[in-house]
Amino acid sequence: MLSRVADSLYWMSRYLERAENSARLIDVHINSMLDMNLEMVEAQRLRRLEETLAMGTSTGLSPDNNILTSLTFDESIPISTVSTIMSARENARQIREQISSEMWTQINKLYLLVSGTDSQRVGANNLHDFYARVKEGSHLFQGITDATMNHNQGWHFIQLGRYIERSLSLLQMLDVHFRDAALETKQDLQPNTYFEMVTILKSVSAFEAYCKVYNPNLQSMWIVEFLLFNMEFPRSLRFCVEMIQTSLQALAEATGRSKNSKLYRMSGRLQSNLSYDEIQDIDDLSEYLQSIKTQIYQIHVMLYDTFITYQIETAL
Repeated sequence: MLSRVADSLYWMSRYLERAENSARLIDVHINSMLDMNLEMVEAQRLRRLEETLAMGTSTGLSPDNNILTSLTFDESIPISTVSTIMSARENARQIREQISSEMWTQINKLYLLVSGTDSQRVGANNLHDFYARVKEGSHLFQGITDATMNHNQGWHFIQLGRYIERSLSLLQMLDVHFRDAALETKQDLQPNTYFEMVTILKSVSAFEAYCKVYNPNLQSMWIVEFLLFNMEFPRSLRFCVEMIQTSLQALAEATGRSKNSKLYRMSGRLQSNLSYDEIQDIDDLSEYLQSIKTQIYQIHVMLYDTFITYQIETAL
């Protein structure tokens, strides 16, 4: 596979995952504010949302901006929902011959949904429907990809893009919400705190899954443990890293790359750590999350060095 094709497949997948994550977080935020009418609480949660979506970068938005509208429709902001969908479609256009016609049709539907759209056209009362259509469009694209595309090298680059982006988004969200929190299992939650916990779980579509594993008695330590170490929930960190490792191993077999290279040692070490780490052993959650985030960024860099930006001598 050409390196430029692998690059476009990888970023097409990352951008679509980012758009779905953005739409979900903003939609949950809008709905959760119906349960809280305190202006100070709303401002704090809005800044948390912005920090989560910005992934540690600056959006350049001031408090005077309509932050929700900008994070959704402003094409000049690279992390906005509309911008990420347009970037995904552009990457898909560049490798049109590598994806199925059904995939191309679906990503064009998403593009046409958001192209030229703004808050006035959508309307304040229709924002939920807009975010729902973005989420459903992204989910449909993932299902169509799995059902219509050969599960070859290209498909594995799509998988890598999806789960690397999902891992980083989850780590950023946990860091923003639990950076200064003391993890406990016997918290007597006030109504606002309880709604905050519910919002965190719904932000990763995890509320019902969490309740099936634990119970509706929400506790911060259980929430972090579930989102980091649960091996069955498809948005947990451990699940994502397992999928990354699976695709990397498949690429190694397909391309003849050595599984003893730095890329595979790094991903294997991270997978092993998440399999044996326990929440009780984490002394500093923020430091732990930052360490994992650094490792995933290193996997991204080494993935590029191995398959996309490698020296010609390596291929020969």
